[in-house]
Amino acid sequence: MTKLTLFNILLKTLVLASVLLLNACVSTPEVRVNIDENADFSSYHTYGFVEPLGTDKAGYTTLVTKYLREAVSEELEKRGYVSSDDPELLVNFNTRLENRVFISSAPTPVYYGGYYDYRYGVYAAYPRYIYHPVSYNYKEGTVNVDLVDAEKKQMVWEGVAVNEVDSQDLDNPRQAFSKVIAAIFMSYPFRAGSAKIITDKK
Repeated sequence: MTKLTLFNILLKTLVLASVLLLNACVSTPEVRVNIDENADFSSYHTYGFVEPLGTDKAGYTTLVTKYLREAVSEELEKRGYVSSDDPELLVNFNTRLENRVFISSAPTPVYYGGYYDYRYGVYAAYPRYIYHPVSYNYKEGTVNVDLVDAEKKQMVWEGVAVNEVDSQDLDNPRQAFSKVIAAIFMSYPFRAGSAKIITDKK
């Protein structure tokens, strides 16, 4: 095996390692939140769900809806909120699953070729580099949770999580949704009946 071939293999191995490292890093969802600074969160004690929910657009309750309702209820009740038929806060949520492609480039040195063949076997010049694309396909999932002031019909808080979805998530959706909803509510800073911001997220 020539030095050049070995170098190319090492480069591609490094790129593959980078891809795998990126994959490991995105195992924790990226969470973004928006909040209505004028909303009085101390006035909210009860919650309920919008009808129909964003995941029930087909006209019937899906398993996704069931798993998300369970996970959201658990997180809200941890914070002291109580389910009610006449709630102060309405919850809505939606999901999206998209196919994505990650593309990176591996540099490959080219020492010889064309006009510069006269150097071959005598000495090595500074290499020129060409770039070969390296790619892999993956699925990206997005989950939105909206909290709405039931009386004003106005959204007061939104949490959005984006993450790569692997086969384990697809095989265990209840567990996957539970984890992502928990991650979203890590950024929800209130308890029922209190506008005091929670600083301890453990």
